[in-house]
Amino acid sequence: MTGSWLPLTATALAAGLTWWCCIRPMARNRACHGAPDTGLQQELRAAREELSRLRGGTPPTDQTHRPETRDR
Repeated sequence: MTGSWLPLTATALAAGLTWWCCIRPMARNRACHGAPDTGLQQELRAAREELSRLRGGTPPTDQTHRPETRDR
């Protein structure tokens, strides 16, 4: 029985530290994460605007300037 105290204590300590450092902050919605990257948000916004602009355009009427399409 004396040989199992150290593994049991280490397991209990690991479970306690996991709860204290990981589960408890997530339950309170205070998980460890960095601040939002404003540069990334600006790039995403610009990419979304470009995508909506590209989707909103009309396709060219001349068949020579259209990209190749394949029937699937």
